Amino acid sequence: MKNIAFTICAKNYIGLAQVLEKSINKSNPDIDFFILVADEITPEDKLTSLASNVLIAKDVIGFSADKWNDMSFKYDLTEFCTSIKPACFKFLINNYRPDNCIYFDPDILVFDNLDSIFEALDQYSIIVTPHITTIQEEYTGSLQENGLLFTGMFNLGFLACKCNEVTSRMLNWWDKRLEDRCFIDRMENYFTDQKWMDFLPSFFPEELLVSHDLGLNFAPWNFYEREISSQEGKLYVVNRLQANAHQKTTLKFVHFSGFNYKGLLNNEVSQGNIPGLAIYPDVVQIIDEYGTWLKSSSFIDFSSLSYSYNTFSNGTPISKTYRKLYRRLSEDGVLAENPFDENGTFYQSLKRGKLLSKTLVNSDKQGVGNLEGVDRKLIKVNKLFSFAYKILGAERFFMLVRLLRLYSKIENHVYLIDPNYLKKPKIRD
Repeated sequence: MKNIAFTICAKNYIGLAQVLEKSINKSNPDIDFFILVADEITPEDKLTSLASNVLIAKDVIGFSADKWNDMSFKYDLTEFCTSIKPACFKFLINNYRPDNCIYFDPDILVFDNLDSIFEALDQYSIIVTPHITTIQEEYTGSLQENGLLFTGMFNLGFLACKCNEVTSRMLNWWDKRLEDRCFIDRMENYFTDQKWMDFLPSFFPEELLVSHDLGLNFAPWNFYEREISSQEGKLYVVNRLQANAHQKTTLKFVHFSGFNYKGLLNNEVSQGNIPGLAIYPDVVQIIDEYGTWLKSSSFIDFSSLSYSYNTFSNGTPISKTYRKLYRRLSEDGVLAENPFDENGTFYQSLKRGKLLSKTLVNSDKQGVGNLEGVDRKLIKVNKLFSFAYKILGAERFFMLVRLLRLYSKIENHVYLIDPNYLKKPKIRD
């Protein structure tokens, strides 16, 4: 039986992906592993050579130049890497003809053999893992429940598929949606490739396995419900929330999502996307082990490489604002050329609208939680709205508030670069 595993990453994570590869090979030498790079290797990167299993996705998955440019521009790095996942599955299945194919995020470390996954694929076509598996009347996890509702029930840092007709149907359906709906967008209820998987239990009730094996996809969002123990040099997982839970399972792989990997090289532990994450004493040992793997890897050699799709052709940084404005024009059929080109229509439209700024990207990471002097600014905003309320009255004021919610979407400010939208405004909700 032929089994393939793969990951997708930008070039700065190739070293991280190779840590994943080595951990797979240690316990699973029969699995063929591939790294698909959603990026471009340039002479400035000074990479003398890449391993034969490191493939540049642009060269192999069969996208046209226009489609590649469109997706790599309108999506940010995370969105783009996840948007090509079904296409990468299809490329590997069609060209290498495996019996089974598994995707892992590059920030995963495998601790044991994956035989149980392949045994399950004898019966099922698709395997997914839920973020959490334990019901609590009073939830105690660090990641808020509404965060889980937003990101989806299943974590797509792992997906296992049998290479059959069911998987083919799923991949084609998924691929079609990720062409233009792989955004992280709360208003439109999108969360990359992941949220779409919530449909699978309805589509494939017999062919889908929602695995409750606690040793699969051990990750920050489920630290609170899963406890690690060691016995005779082997790591096991039990449910830390259930006092009578004696059933243990081997720890298969850990997903180190959101950790500061450079920090781990210096024995500094921090995790950036779950505020207040509790690091339990039993979890420290696996974090330390991951740090050891990183220290003996080539991670640092790749980590400083710049993502190719973060700048226009002249080096001007691309902010999320530009990506969203381009998305709107592209979906409306206004643009049909390379958006990265400094001489192209989109760049020149930004220039005419006086929107080009090398510092606008700084605002991409700003929000209410980290904006300097936010309380003082909010007081001024509240006073402004209070004045508007007195002028407009309740009915018109709250109608204005509902309208302003729509205008909080950057895509609805495309009139700044295309005057046609001033004459015929089209509001997206």
